[in-house]
Amino acid sequence: MNNLIENVDHIQIPVKDVDQAVGWYSEVLGLELLRVYPHAAWLKFNSGPVLMLHFSSKNDKTLWLSNDGFPMPSFMFLTKDIELLHTTLQTHDVKVRLYEDHGFGWVIKFTDPFGNELGAYQPKK
Repeated sequence: MNNLIENVDHIQIPVKDVDQAVGWYSEVLGLELLRVYPHAAWLKFNSGPVLMLHFSSKNDKTLWLSNDGFPMPSFMFLTKDIELLHTTLQTHDVKVRLYEDHGFGWVIKFTDPFGNELGAYQPKK
């Protein structure tokens, strides 16, 4: 069977201020700016899809709730150094909702300055 979808090209996140968002995602998460326009910016990971920060005055953030009401990210980043990520988030006063070993690897869930729920994990070797 042929897959009609090849892969994920980019992920879109709503933000209220594109320039502020570019600064935060570059400084805190280390993403590389590819291009910026008044309404959107594209940032690059080390590999995989790109992240599009899209201006929106209609949607405050992206998240969903688990059955127990815990705010969840729509996607998870992959990291090779979750301890350094945790320390960096703390240094920048980022709200960390969860940081724990889930058996398959360490997981961290946090929010960006716009309230978008984000997460990352480091798989166990």
